[in-house]
Amino acid sequence: MINRASKFALCLLALPALVVPILCLAYLLMRGLPGLDSSFFGLSTLGQSRDTTSLSNQHGIFPQIMGSVLLSALACSIAMPLALGLSLHNQLYAGRRSQSLMVHVLTTFQSIPPLVYGLCGLVVFVHLLQWGISLAAGAIVLAMIVLPVLTLNTIHALERIPTALTDSARSLGMSAGQIIWHVWRPKAWRSLLTGLFLAIARTLSETAPILFTATVFSGVIWPDSLLSPVTSLQTHIFYLAQEAVDERILAHAWSSALILVTLVVMFSVIAHFLNRHSSDNE
Repeated sequence: MINRASKFALCLLALPALVVPILCLAYLLMRGLPGLDSSFFGLSTLGQSRDTTSLSNQHGIFPQIMGSVLLSALACSIAMPLALGLSLHNQLYAGRRSQSLMVHVLTTFQSIPPLVYGLCGLVVFVHLLQWGISLAAGAIVLAMIVLPVLTLNTIHALERIPTALTDSARSLGMSAGQIIWHVWRPKAWRSLLTGLFLAIARTLSETAPILFTATVFSGVIWPDSLLSPVTSLQTHIFYLAQEAVDERILAHAWSSALILVTLVVMFSVIAHFLNRHSSDNE
């Protein structure tokens, strides 16, 4: 009887964690689906000014989608090689104290709010280096945010490789590069891809860092260079929700939010299946 009561209490406590996201998703679908018409994904920018009267008459979410994907891709392209380098150094050359210190430092950086990274990027890249609001500044700030996550994931992936395999490879005279490529890579690549897709989902979820460093409201379809600004779904939704008083503008914001959530869920689901397949093969 006590066990049943305990299970019931635990299920009751866990119920809001399941029900609330489902209700939020259902409400998002209800508000966002009606706005997904053929012109919603057009190539024209949504409003060339911040005037809400013009916003209600123009559509086109393509530049915002491309801006978000481009920022995420560049950020992960910067962070992934650094994460691999730190992880391999940690496994091959660092002592136990150095390994413990690295994990502690990465965990600390992982807990820093993204807003702080955004403010630091604003000071260093936008003003000090005079890059201005740019794709490069936003991508580097996002890379700093996901670097601890990617590094810790890579360290854990390498730690799960049986020590006997590495010892056997060393006893055969294999070099560090050969061990990495022939022993560690086949065992860890799925876990590395899992972390990469989770990092992409994380970058697509961030608003404050790129709001200060990378994005403008409108007028950009594709950046001319790394030092040009971009538009993104995250800040696009923020601006519409903050400034729009027209119901049609709010409807566009809900539809944009649905697209953003769909992208995040898509990459998260891919990461889940990769992680599940990796666990089954171990």
